[in-house]
Amino acid sequence: MQHVINKKQLTAVIEQSFDAEMAAQLKQQLAQQLISSTDMVHLFDKLVSTFHLTAHNNQLPQDLAKLKTLKQALFNQPDAPVSYPFLWDIAQHDYVQWNGIAANSGVGAIGRNSGEVMGVFATLDWQETDRSSLATWIGGQSKQNENGKLINFRSSIDVDNLRLLESQLAELTSPKWPETVLPKIDQQKAKLGKKLFNQHCQSCHQNIERDNPSRKIVAQMTQLDNIKTDRKMALNGATYQGKSGILEGIYLSTDVGNILIQEEAAVASILTSATKNVVATPDPDKWAPTRFFNWIYNLMVTAFDNTIKSSVKRGDYQPDTTQNPYASLLAYKARPLNGIWATAPYLHNGSVPSLYDLLLPKCEADNDIQTQCRPNQFTVGSRYYDPKKVGFISSGYLGFEFKTDKVANSNAGHNYATTQLSDPQRWQLVEYMKTL
Repeated sequence: MQHVINKKQLTAVIEQSFDAEMAAQLKQQLAQQLISSTDMVHLFDKLVSTFHLTAHNNQLPQDLAKLKTLKQALFNQPDAPVSYPFLWDIAQHDYVQWNGIAANSGVGAIGRNSGEVMGVFATLDWQETDRSSLATWIGGQSKQNENGKLINFRSSIDVDNLRLLESQLAELTSPKWPETVLPKIDQQKAKLGKKLFNQHCQSCHQNIERDNPSRKIVAQMTQLDNIKTDRKMALNGATYQGKSGILEGIYLSTDVGNILIQEEAAVASILTSATKNVVATPDPDKWAPTRFFNWIYNLMVTAFDNTIKSSVKRGDYQPDTTQNPYASLLAYKARPLNGIWATAPYLHNGSVPSLYDLLLPKCEADNDIQTQCRPNQFTVGSRYYDPKKVGFISSGYLGFEFKTDKVANSNAGHNYATTQLSDPQRWQLVEYMKTL
């Protein structure tokens, strides 16, 4: 967690990663600029620059290996790519993200959007302060760091705009199959496919009325051992640990009780706590009375306008416990399939190019040449649509080669009915899913 690392933890990691002479030089170079408000985002860039000034030319390979060790100690590497979830119905879900990590109730939408902005382009101007405030109280802070300081979580995040964007998304509905552009749906095939859908799919994928303004969508969670899709993303979400830095000593509430964030903490805890503190901090660029009024207004409007109330997750998953407060994240969410025709590639990691391919079993080493199965490699990058298989053209052009044998890219799992359906039945089911 680059944005929360503090001087104490960074110094300890440097001392563990380098010999005494190199560690001393690195600490001396960085002594006056470790966690400044303007340079925090570029912390590792600064370490690399300092390293190049102090590295020994005659042992550069060994020193570079040590630098890699330092990076691994400081940051969790992004090694589980996921396909972007589609945005329609986002405001109507009880839980969002592929692993259901974010509840949508109350002011959850603001927290969700703030966390996403933090991960991409927000400027995070976090500073130490002696002053307690409503924001530090809401964020669970006490004077817990080594200097007896609190943290002011100032940032460029504009909660006003996030609230307005969310209110617009609440009116977004899924697209219907455009028969004026694409081939018309074979209604006879679709009718037969609906029966197959009800038999094999409907228990997880709830049918909804896309235009109903009162629609609510309940996430159906399925644990990893049952859905059998690639586990990496869910495992990272539930088990990744990181340096808590400025968040050490904060109490964070969870569904099963409060967690005291220690030096090494679950990344889920660190992200949740950081997001909570950012949302609790009024916009620093506005006049003080306006800043406070806007902050209160945005939270209250979000909470009172939100028809999603706190509720338990549904489905087959491991519940959170005091021993493992993030056990429920070891699962993936099934959502309604309205507009599914427009969301290729499929599965949470985008490892299956078309709906038709998703209804095939995974290719195994012992598959005979006659057995149809999901492609182990395909090309992505085309915007030419395949209305028959329902996905984008995935071969015959220069693009990025998606290889399912790479870590986190597996196209296994979601085997429901894949071996039970005949090929004509697969096409019937595909035809029906075009109508959703």
